[in-house]
Amino acid sequence: MPDPNKLQVLREAGYTLALGCGECASGRFVPGASFGSCRAHVYTHAKHGLRDLSVHRAGRCPQFQANEKKLADVSRSGFREFLT
Repeated sequence: MPDPNKLQVLREAGYTLALGCGECASGRFVPGASFGSCRAHVYTHAKHGLRDLSVHRAGRCPQFQANEKKLADVSRSGFREFLT
């Protein structure tokens, strides 16, 4: 749990955490990677045919569905209150 004074400063600063593909049930990412793939969307590559869609972990589409397992670290950290 973070220091209560730290949390207070974050609140005063208007700090928020936005969920993106990195926390989506459809996102597939290697730990620490910024780019991964989306299992909810596919496309036809001009040369190689059907492919999973490459996505950045900070992006998000309207079909976003939070994966609670992926949010476990946020919950344990005490930062859950800052999720938008």
